[in-house]
Amino acid sequence: MSMTDRRRVIVVGHINHDRIWRLTEPLRAGGRIAWSSRETRLGGGGYFTARRLLELGHDVALLSNLMTDTHGREALTALQAAGFDTTLITQREGETDFADILLDPTGERTILSSERRLSRSFHLDQPVEADAFYVNAPKLPEAILASLRQSPLVLSQFPLREAEPRPADVMIGSKADLAGMALDDIWSRASTLAGPRLRHLVMTDGPAAITVFDGSVEHSVSLDRIVTVRDTIGAGDTFSGSLLHGLLQGRDVVEAAKIAGDETTAWLAQREAETQAATEKSIS
Repeated sequence: MSMTDRRRVIVVGHINHDRIWRLTEPLRAGGRIAWSSRETRLGGGGYFTARRLLELGHDVALLSNLMTDTHGREALTALQAAGFDTTLITQREGETDFADILLDPTGERTILSSERRLSRSFHLDQPVEADAFYVNAPKLPEAILASLRQSPLVLSQFPLREAEPRPADVMIGSKADLAGMALDDIWSRASTLAGPRLRHLVMTDGPAAITVFDGSVEHSVSLDRIVTVRDTIGAGDTFSGSLLHGLLQGRDVVEAAKIAGDETTAWLAQREAETQAATEKSIS
């Protein structure tokens, strides 16, 4: 990417400390489940989306929270070293709450989060400017909403919990999270949240076709290939980052969704290969 293509993007979302437990079999009621390994790494919707945008060459600022304990300080140092703008990160007093993720051999995941961690709010003293915003948060203070209103491009993740309206051009969701809902009903909810700026709803469905909907016309976008991986954590957020990148390049939303889906497949395959190589190395 040339310097003229480099854009400033502000990502509003959580930075988590994920403690990942790799199970040897699927969860079942009343079962005794063994785990083969566990690791702790940075995660969260804000982190994965921001990381993808950084990898694609953008100037990325994280608007998030970190605690002031050792884990929070080390995370802030790591983010700064990676090249993120961390000036919009609020450091809060207290201990870091870990998210425990149970990952079974098929890639199915169960996420355990404390209510305290999920309720963390975002802070901003005054509006800020950027070429684009990505939002993955249920509630937003007025300074962030003012920033979104004046931004030329806003993508929002479809909030799963009680959420406040926010101006957005594109709403991104997962069919798995909204199972059983008709597309028109999802659009209606998205319109209530995003307001009159909403132009497109983009719905992912794992390795299946992506749906792009503008309230009247539905496009189905198939991926070039399907991969089987044991770790899909962050895939949806990585897709969002790639989709935003495509829109910033001037691509229409259907083309951008196609490219983002295929790039996310490649990202998953690469991470699976790296994990497999690391596992084999540790065994040997």
